[in-house]
Amino acid sequence: MSKIAIISDSASTIPTTLRNRYHIFQVNDPIIFGDEVYKETVDIQGLGALVKMMKEKKMVASTSQPAPGDWEQALNDAKAAGYDAALIVPISSGLSGAFQTAQAVAASYDGMADVRAWDSKFAVMGSGMQAVMAAVMAEKGQSLDDIWSALTALRETFDVRFVVNDISHLQRTGRLSRGAALVGGLLNIKPILSMDVQDEGKIGAVGKARKMSGALKEIKTALDHYLTQVDYPVRAVVVDGNDPKLGDKWLKDLQNDYPTVKFERGEIGAYIGVHTGDGAMGVLWARDWETLIGE
Repeated sequence: MSKIAIISDSASTIPTTLRNRYHIFQVNDPIIFGDEVYKETVDIQGLGALVKMMKEKKMVASTSQPAPGDWEQALNDAKAAGYDAALIVPISSGLSGAFQTAQAVAASYDGMADVRAWDSKFAVMGSGMQAVMAAVMAEKGQSLDDIWSALTALRETFDVRFVVNDISHLQRTGRLSRGAALVGGLLNIKPILSMDVQDEGKIGAVGKARKMSGALKEIKTALDHYLTQVDYPVRAVVVDGNDPKLGDKWLKDLQNDYPTVKFERGEIGAYIGVHTGDGAMGVLWARDWETLIGE
């Protein structure tokens, strides 16, 4: 039986406690200021630290994908730890070239019996949740094929709504794929965005609100619609971009309104925060992955 390593990236914002519990290896994504390259979670701890750096440097940051050598090093580390197979779960191919690079490294790596890369079509705890499920299944001794099948089933159930204070960051970094006409009219309002998880995993505008309270109302409408369409237990994650108090408030509000949904808290890290800007908020949901892992 293969011992399967799960490798994620820092943009998936898996809490350290979960990464340590399930022995998930992490590649830290690069954040760039001019000629200087910093690694998320190593040099920059969270979106708040990034915002502070941008103010101090009077520069906006950009991002790049991890180098092939970063994925190779993670595989080498896993091999040295006794793993003989691996699954790499980076953020969406629609947001970064990380998946394509990881896929190429996986195909050429000859130090393990089986190495694959999975396109999560998501980011933050959307991709992180997929990595955690894979790690739980690997710990239970399930095969890479079984994990792949469960990930396929889980990914098909994902949806998300998030809101940013300033759309210009997504426009500047080229991460906005659709809703251009809508975006053109987003002056002094908060755009509500989603990801086409069942297609290319890119970001598009789907609505707008005047205030964060209005954005939450729109998010609830989308969640209401989702819940009427499914017959399985749902798990959701409330994420905040450097506004934990508002995140906690949203969590309490949603838990009160949706007692049958299993809610968790997460965050938008520095890497994704380069694209969303400060103060973004979001809620993502999917089938509760614990119902898919088998025994």
